[in-house]
Amino acid sequence: MAETVAQSLTSILEQIDERFEVVVVDDGSTDGSVEILKWLEEEYEALRVTTDAGNSNHGEARQHAIELANGEYVLSSLDADDEFTPCIQQFVSLYHELEDTKENEFLLLGYGLYMAPRSLLQKIPYRSMGYGEDRDLYRRLLAEDALLSLSHHRIRRTLGYQPSKTESLKIGVETIKNQFRSGLHLRPYLRWAFEEMIGKRDRISSVRGLLHLIVAPLAYLLSLTEERYEAPEQFRDIGVYKNALMDAHMTLSEMEERSGIEVDRNAIGPRGCAVFDIDQKRSLID
Repeated sequence: MAETVAQSLTSILEQIDERFEVVVVDDGSTDGSVEILKWLEEEYEALRVTTDAGNSNHGEARQHAIELANGEYVLSSLDADDEFTPCIQQFVSLYHELEDTKENEFLLLGYGLYMAPRSLLQKIPYRSMGYGEDRDLYRRLLAEDALLSLSHHRIRRTLGYQPSKTESLKIGVETIKNQFRSGLHLRPYLRWAFEEMIGKRDRISSVRGLLHLIVAPLAYLLSLTEERYEAPEQFRDIGVYKNALMDAHMTLSEMEERSGIEVDRNAIGPRGCAVFDIDQKRSLID
């Protein structure tokens, strides 16, 4: 993280104004990241750094940052190995345009960031788990009709580090294990993976479908040794959840058409329109 944290954070800090703060939670890095974070904290008034936070996984760290935040809204999923194109203020403006047309609180999910009222993420918080913590959150938000997913152009690029094939496999096993920890049932998962493998769902490659089919039984057994949570009853079947998430995934124009609203393009400006108002929906691999 030390090699990328300054480039990542400054790509955010240089595009925000006094309305924003950036909260960084570091759980005991030993690679020199803390020294870089402290230097950046002295340079940028908007940056607040918490070190040795004591979190044991991604879910705890993300929720810790949400609890530390002072604002009414949070932007999250901003990681230390990603560099962001200028888009954050436009995304915020777009959120508020949509917010004016909805009665309930909601999370607006994009590719690499999301925005939601802080109160919503305190009522429906991240739970204590590693990879896959976001999927667990999305299921519970969908069950409350509190998630919209926006299809848009790429807004970030990964800096430097790429996991090896072995590391990617370990991450994949942990992610699937945490799906079962968060309340998914095994039999529907195997059925969904088989349908992916034979191309019935046309979502991911047949190879990935096969890998899910092979890994799922082991991941399920591993999940039985750890703390488990309940999933919303309708989303214990992963296929039902995937369908619901895809139904919530739309272009801006599709959101307008479905809800019978009209977003003011002047409010998000030319940059916001260029990035977030696209003609054709991109696929969502979650």
